[in-house]
Amino acid sequence: MKLALLRTLLPDRSLGVAWWLYPDENHNSDGRHISYLDQPLLWRSLDPPLFDHLKAVVASGMRQVAALEHEALLPGARFFSEPMPTVGSRAQRREARLAWFERLQHTLEDCDLLFLDPDNGLETKNFDLGAPLSGKSVALSELRSLRRPGRTLISYHHQTRRPGGHAVELDHWGARLRAVGFAEVDAVRAGAYSPRAFFLLDADVELRDRASGLVERGGKSLSWHPKLSPRSSGKELEGAILLEKRSLDQATSTRHTISLCAKAAATPDLPERGRFIKAALLWYEKAAAFARRVMIRSRD
Repeated sequence: MKLALLRTLLPDRSLGVAWWLYPDENHNSDGRHISYLDQPLLWRSLDPPLFDHLKAVVASGMRQVAALEHEALLPGARFFSEPMPTVGSRAQRREARLAWFERLQHTLEDCDLLFLDPDNGLETKNFDLGAPLSGKSVALSELRSLRRPGRTLISYHHQTRRPGGHAVELDHWGARLRAVGFAEVDAVRAGAYSPRAFFLLDADVELRDRASGLVERGGKSLSWHPKLSPRSSGKELEGAILLEKRSLDQATSTRHTISLCAKAAATPDLPERGRFIKAALLWYEKAAAFARRVMIRSRD
């Protein structure tokens, strides 16, 4: 899906790919998801040449990043494949990371479409460039440094267990990415195997149309989340779920219940629809409880 997205967006663009290479970790099972290659009826139609190439790579036993830099896969693309610096003290790692990022910028200077592929995705809470595992994430400050007129960024993010669910998480990052200066924030979410998102930052209308077209071809495995913002549905859902943080006065409003019911009716994703309905019921129950207390106090 990652490469299919890049191939969909690539025509008439100068693509730069930063692989964000982190040292191999023998204790985890990264790269284990290759069973899709045994399901050509389900996956090959998304991009037949890509599917056939990946199947050949796996069959050869040469599963290396270099095999993805084949000219036939991403014609004309430029790659930054320098491993992430991970050794030394915290201060030394921070200094090495800054120098590494400067080299990334220089290598991909002329590209108007940049793809960033960190292991985990966007920065973690209390992120520090010198932290031991910082090399698995991209910092918002780095994304901001790569912004320029006419350039679109695509950043990978492995979704977490953020309270409220994946829709809330997408909206959370939509708000934060807008806060650092991106005017347009969209996301392609891939749900197969483990949920992950590809954030499109400052994409023009043509690129957004291409991305949404890929989602349509991807069926249930892909979903399109355009124009993420602090006021989108995910933010409403987050507030509805965290009822203990709401004041009693807010619980009397039926606006939240009506809005969430409308969101539930409009969303095609069944799990997400269920979360909206659950949140609406919680709002309704809290408002009803408050109304009962008001009636009791009035009788007294």
